[in-house]
Amino acid sequence: MKTALISFRDTDREYERKAEESLVWAFNAGGIRVDDISVLSVKDDLGFKRRFEELEQAAYTNVIVLCSDEVTFDIKGFLAKKLGVNLEENTNARKFIREYNERTGNTGGMEYALLPEGSIVIPNFNGVFQGFLAEGDYTVTLLPNRPEAFGAMCSTYILPYFEKKYKIRYDKLTLKLFGAREEELEEVLKKAGKLSKNKLKFNVERNHSDIRLNAVYDNNTPKMLADDAIRFIVSSLKEKIYAEEDVSLQKCLFDLLNLHRKKIAFAESFTAGRVASALISVPGASAVVNEGVVAYSNHAKQTRLFVSEETLAKYGAVSTQTAYEMAAGLLRDPETDVVVATTGLAGPKSDDGKKPVGLCFIAVGDRNGIHIHKLNFGGDREEITETAKNTALFFAVEHLRDGEA
Repeated sequence: MKTALISFRDTDREYERKAEESLVWAFNAGGIRVDDISVLSVKDDLGFKRRFEELEQAAYTNVIVLCSDEVTFDIKGFLAKKLGVNLEENTNARKFIREYNERTGNTGGMEYALLPEGSIVIPNFNGVFQGFLAEGDYTVTLLPNRPEAFGAMCSTYILPYFEKKYKIRYDKLTLKLFGAREEELEEVLKKAGKLSKNKLKFNVERNHSDIRLNAVYDNNTPKMLADDAIRFIVSSLKEKIYAEEDVSLQKCLFDLLNLHRKKIAFAESFTAGRVASALISVPGASAVVNEGVVAYSNHAKQTRLFVSEETLAKYGAVSTQTAYEMAAGLLRDPETDVVVATTGLAGPKSDDGKKPVGLCFIAVGDRNGIHIHKLNFGGDREEITETAKNTALFFAVEHLRDGEA
């Protein structure tokens, strides 16, 4: 099985690979490797036809086309011709478009119900542009450019179709890790691959030190080989693993707080409310969040969090002592059980010539004690802030887990 992806971009806009990366991850996570990726201009009809013919000559069995409204030529008409069929109005596509319009109060869009004869609709519940699967000498899949929907589209519709077609079933294990260095993870996966006799395939996605790892294997893989490899991964990375399922840091923290019936409070300086916002994005967060204070200035640290003037004068806002007093200030509220405080230098310039950009202190604790983590992050302002946000969430998860132990 050889799979190719053809995607389109608007040359008038700044190009990001978010759609391609999301789709490739969704396919790889289900056991289907994307072997070739082409990115074309939304106006390049000749380039699209030429690339499609090259894939035919190279005997690709699956061609995925990632499309958007900006494409200026008739892709579906071209695909129908390649498949040797006509375009016709698809009853199921029409139904999904009508349901979307009724739900949103929109009208129109029925032209998106026109698909190659015999197509299987892949529903798009976030718009009128419907995806489809169609068979000819190879399988053609067309999907709307909706990165947030690719996971559900693949797992619910596309992967089961391919499993049935190729008479193969894929199993997978998802691990969520934090802070594993690239070379460390690479070495572990290399050894795990040898243990499985290269039957397991691994997909790794990084997001500011937060890591999603998938181990995928088919039903022809001996269970003992798969189990030995997975056991090795877990034992080698156990200090970095925070979940053995595809769950976010904030959802993991929410579940632990909910389990122990504890409420958390945040005091943030350079992360500017991002840590609290991440947790509050989880439905039901009101049951576990007491408050979030963004104390950006020294004045706010003193008046809102009771950081002493002497501490700020002697050690500075970015220090172990200030992080501790920010966290301790939150614990004055009897409704708060767990606290997180952040202070640091995100850049682009240091507020204090003696302290480097990227230096930060993250305090996590409760009335039994507060632990201060000193860290130095690299990257630009956004990368430093996002990494600090994720790190604070991870330390809070660790704190609750250690308490549980």
